Amino acid sequence: MESKQHFENDKGKVTTLNIATVGYRRMFRELLVHLFSELPEGMVKIKVRAIACAPQEELPDLICLDDVNFYDSVEELCENIDDVNIVLDLSEKSEYLEYVKLCAPAGVSVVGGDSLCVFKKTPLTLDLLEGKACSLERALGFFGTFVDQSEEEFWLLDSKGVVLDANKTVLNRQRDVDLEGEEGTLIHNVLPYTLQPDNVVVKAVDTGKRADQVITKVTSDGDLQYFGLSAYPAVASDGTIQSVILSRRDITENYSMVRKLQQTEKLAAIGEMSAFVAHEIRNPLFAIGGFARALLSQETLNETDTKKVKIIFNESQRLEKILKIILNFARPAVGEGDEIDVNEVISEALGLLRMRFESQGGIVTTDLDSNLAKVHGNPDQLKQCIINGIKNGFEAMPDGGTLRVETKLSADNWVIIRIMDSGEGIPDDIIEHLFNPFFTTKAGGTGLGLAMTKKIIEDMGGKVKIRSKLKKGTVLAFYLPPVSLGPPVVEKHDEKTVMEKPGSVSFLGGSNDFIRKT
Repeated sequence: MESKQHFENDKGKVTTLNIATVGYRRMFRELLVHLFSELPEGMVKIKVRAIACAPQEELPDLICLDDVNFYDSVEELCENIDDVNIVLDLSEKSEYLEYVKLCAPAGVSVVGGDSLCVFKKTPLTLDLLEGKACSLERALGFFGTFVDQSEEEFWLLDSKGVVLDANKTVLNRQRDVDLEGEEGTLIHNVLPYTLQPDNVVVKAVDTGKRADQVITKVTSDGDLQYFGLSAYPAVASDGTIQSVILSRRDITENYSMVRKLQQTEKLAAIGEMSAFVAHEIRNPLFAIGGFARALLSQETLNETDTKKVKIIFNESQRLEKILKIILNFARPAVGEGDEIDVNEVISEALGLLRMRFESQGGIVTTDLDSNLAKVHGNPDQLKQCIINGIKNGFEAMPDGGTLRVETKLSADNWVIIRIMDSGEGIPDDIIEHLFNPFFTTKAGGTGLGLAMTKKIIEDMGGKVKIRSKLKKGTVLAFYLPPVSLGPPVVEKHDEKTVMEKPGSVSFLGGSNDFIRKT
């Protein structure tokens, strides 16, 4: 019908409602005022097109009445309302209602009598809507400010993982997120770990409940970063998941504090245990070793008994070494604080170990800075740390490979010792536990070697970094403050060294890649 063009837009959505009124009662004065007022954006617009059988002098003083057609009779009104959708009978007893129904064109609704109560409530409804709209606008402004200024990343995803929206933190960090394209960006193209079958987005969609996860990432400096992921499903009234809000936050600092607290608790427990071990085990162990040594000195033992006693003696010595490691880890011996020539200590450590590795086809290379500053500490303890690192490198290459040891002074005044191997590499989930006491992947290992190494280096005012890439190799690095300058404050590490010697392992800074040279 013709009036429909004033009622719907080209997509069939209601945009304007054209109204005519018949008669007049003072009780509907406020209704007319609101019918002529501007409604909030997005609501259906109501326009009064015509008024019939109403004295103009009693109508509200409205400027826009100039655009309204006035008629003296219902007949005249009904002949000119092709563009009207609804006629309201505002007379005292709805005396025009039945007549308007007979005269009005087809498709025009006529409302009067008790049905007018709906329109009588319109002013209150509009006030409520305007109030709610203001409250909603304030809430959206507050929420938008909070989300966009938060350090956390917030992603809005559909149920298939397509990014629908993201906060400014995401857009500033992730330049490849496309919110304008027709196909959109899949979240796993930006955050690869969301490809895992048990990731938080999948859990949230499957269960309809919040899901949480902690993931790790190795930085270009070899540090471990910890991120907390949380996925919040938006459940529709029919129970379906329409969208998911994913948040990602850096929890490295908090996680490190928890780990340090756990480490402190472990050390305290080891300290208590070591006192018990020293008293209850060391004395009888010393007796066993002493008697075994005495028996070996006797010439009355036959060959078979001698072999058995040697086993007893050797095992008692091995237990003594393990016991000493535990005791030293709990209460490491404090040296006199000598000035240490790092290159000399490395040469001594390599002199003890390299022959066996090279006899198995391995290659050992060094690049030691001849002008390297000295460090302060116990040289025997530092040698033990270097030996632990070299042995781990050799053990990572049972079929031979290249081990490289280098020293240098970084631009921010750290004495750096790097031990690099071309072995199989270490998975990320293993790296984060390597320095935990008693954690080991080796059969017969104590799990105290790297834990003790880290403790010694930190007692010297330094720090330990490890980075690894599967099938490429591993770099273990010690950072120590030089004697002349004291401990540096800035933590910046120059990792852009490229080794080009034949047969060496090349490390390309920032890429974690190792390349075997030919």
